[in-house]
Amino acid sequence: MIELALLDQAVPTLQAPEVPDQRSLYERGVEARLAGRFPEALELFETQLALKPEDVDSRLNAALCLIALERLDDAERELERVIDEAPDYADAYTALARVRTFKGETEGAHEVIDAAESLSLDHSDHAALRQQLSNQASNSLKASLIITHSTLTQNLPDWVSVSPGLAWQMSDTISVDTSLLYAERFNNSNTSVRVGAAKRTGFGYVRMEVGGGANTTFLPRNTLLLGAGARTPAKGLELSADVRTSEYESGRVTSVVPHALYTFMGGSVEAGAYYINVWDENDQHRSGYRLRSTLRPTRQWALHGDYADAPESSDGITVDVRSVAAGLEVRMSEAGAIRLTVAKELRNAYDRTDVSLALVRSF
Repeated sequence: MIELALLDQAVPTLQAPEVPDQRSLYERGVEARLAGRFPEALELFETQLALKPEDVDSRLNAALCLIALERLDDAERELERVIDEAPDYADAYTALARVRTFKGETEGAHEVIDAAESLSLDHSDHAALRQQLSNQASNSLKASLIITHSTLTQNLPDWVSVSPGLAWQMSDTISVDTSLLYAERFNNSNTSVRVGAAKRTGFGYVRMEVGGGANTTFLPRNTLLLGAGARTPAKGLELSADVRTSEYESGRVTSVVPHALYTFMGGSVEAGAYYINVWDENDQHRSGYRLRSTLRPTRQWALHGDYADAPESSDGITVDVRSVAAGLEVRMSEAGAIRLTVAKELRNAYDRTDVSLALVRSF
């Protein structure tokens, strides 16, 4: 008995071996996500995707974790990739529409739902999402203020302009806006008012603007703009055209500007091209072009670039202008943003350098 007791003490107790979790990374990730352990779940889904990048189920769930962690830009990119790889994945469209709703991108959210329904991907959440978008859009108000200072060569006096504006989203498809422009040029001042309205349609949008000022010498006495845009079957490509006619002290100027806007990389990059046709105050036809681009690495800031070689009639006399501009936009909060733009114009009579500050606040 003593020998057995001593033998018992000499031999260590053997622990039962741990049974490894036989469930897949995906199953463990789903369990963690449903339990609210989003960082853990995201890590599991990312590990699964490193092994199997084509796993759209894991990518969708990773996006849902990113939404819960308020990483909306990352979630948007993942969901767009899911849709690219599995165009009939209804849940991905619903999740992407929700992300854009959270970001306040009403138009973008509607486009996602429209795309899902055009593919006959009926989902019970779509009607509720449309109602949510309508409630979110209704009665939203945006105020803006643009201040511009221009320096001219040839010892000419500086130009200054101030333009406050208001935009009201009446519903998810209709918006109205108005702005006042006070401008000083060549020691003379003018004031004009503009009112516009836009409506989103099943194919794109239509818009109209009217405006003008009394006793103006370089701003238009009256102006009318009609525009329309249409989405195309090519993802991210929109084609539009604007027709504007304005009466200046020097005569009537009419322009027709077809343009194309291409958005890609999950909406983080935009590129636009404009073909500018002008019938000037002497009824002579002139033409030119404009190129612009926007890069949005994050939701908080964006870079803007612009180049144009085209006729311009901003002071009532049409001249050929080459210009280049660059801007930095910073979102201070979900409701406020600031943009600083520097532009250089090369004209026959003088060159002009603009510095413009724009402030935007949503309510």
